[in-house]
Amino acid sequence: MATKRDLVEAHAFSRRRLVTAFVSGAPGGREVEPARPGRTIVGGLALAVLLVAGAAIAGVFAPRDAQDWNKPGLILSKETGAAYVILQESDHPVLRPVINITSARLILEGDVEPTLVSQQTIDEQTVGEDIGILGAPASLPTPGLLIDGGWTACTAAGHGTRVDVAEKPQAPLDPTTGFLVENAGTYYVIAQSREGNGATPGAYRFELPASRSDDDLDNMLRELQLPIRESATQVPTEWLNLFPAGGALDFPTFGVRGIGDTPSYAGDPGVPEDARVGDVIVDGDSSLLLTADAPTSLDPFSLAVYSHTETPAGRPMPGTHRVGQHPWIQEAPLPTGAQTEPPFGAAHWPAAAFTAPAGDPCARLVTAPGQAPSVALASAPSEAASASTLPADKVVPVVDSGRGAYFLSGDWESTDTGSPFVVDAKGNSYPLEGQDAAARLGYGDHPVVVVPDSWTKLFGVGVPLSVDDALCRPHPVEDTSCL
Repeated sequence: MATKRDLVEAHAFSRRRLVTAFVSGAPGGREVEPARPGRTIVGGLALAVLLVAGAAIAGVFAPRDAQDWNKPGLILSKETGAAYVILQESDHPVLRPVINITSARLILEGDVEPTLVSQQTIDEQTVGEDIGILGAPASLPTPGLLIDGGWTACTAAGHGTRVDVAEKPQAPLDPTTGFLVENAGTYYVIAQSREGNGATPGAYRFELPASRSDDDLDNMLRELQLPIRESATQVPTEWLNLFPAGGALDFPTFGVRGIGDTPSYAGDPGVPEDARVGDVIVDGDSSLLLTADAPTSLDPFSLAVYSHTETPAGRPMPGTHRVGQHPWIQEAPLPTGAQTEPPFGAAHWPAAAFTAPAGDPCARLVTAPGQAPSVALASAPSEAASASTLPADKVVPVVDSGRGAYFLSGDWESTDTGSPFVVDAKGNSYPLEGQDAAARLGYGDHPVVVVPDSWTKLFGVGVPLSVDDALCRPHPVEDTSCL
């Protein structure tokens, strides 16, 4: 065990070592230089400058309201997306909540570009009453997404109608076919008209005479390569009306006066002495109907109709001699004298018999700016365009996603007049009222086409769109007051 003396000597030794370390300096004779305080000061100043610059940059890029946000236009809340319109410029304008963007476009002139404003700024303003059109579409197609024509409307026996507004039509054209259809007990032939006669070429509906027990209509249909009436396709009225009406397949359409009378040209070269008005001379594939003024040409279609129709003198009878008072259809060389234009030329009849359709019947709308609308025959639709699953009283419009249509709803002769409508992607049609409505919705420079009224009725009925209604408080259509 160490004695007290040992402890005192050890303490003295440690003390001497400590003193020697303080007074002897660094090993090798180099003294350690004390740190310079200037470096710390410079670093602190640099950090302070960076912090100030960062704060300034953050202030520049921080979201803030545009200086001219209070001018007339469309305002959107940054936080909620709520839409407002400013009608009059002011330092503290009245903000009117607008219930849909379509109403805002009708209210504001020119391109409607929304201005984002913070909700705090909006809350500091006077917020007025809601305005806008109740039931107006949330959005409408831009001019570049409009589908102006090529729409198809298809049906099937005992089913409804599906109209398809698509960039690529879903039913191929079938121009040489013909459809025999029945609606409410009346039969129609639907077929493509002949070229010429100054009319717009297209498909028409031709009504058959009322059925009688002794009629010869089924034989006429067989001659035209059509089904007999018993096999007619039952179609809804909405689909039938998609075709303009042509001349009925009956005697009055021929426009022959004085049936049974002796024509003034009887005995002329090629005309028998005993010829009568209403007789027909056939020579191979050509034939002439004797009218009161002069012979007129019959094509295969009109000859088939005339041969099986009932005239005031009875049904025309073919053979080597006349049967009673019936018009006589005889085979002989054709007369070489002057001929007259067919009095039934405005009936839009086809020129020949038909080929069998490839599938269920369809109509395809044909439109072009500055031209009257027409319809073409189509058949065998795709599954998407088929109506084979629809109930008989159902009309279903289908529009390509994001697409729509803008057109004038008119008649079959209109080229540039009618009531303006716009169709949205949901298949609803909205009448545009007032001179400025179309322009404010962006359609002012779009080449507009005419669509027949019967086609317009295929779409759902939307509310009228007008500038005046957009400026009113939301109200039902039947309420005409603007509160």
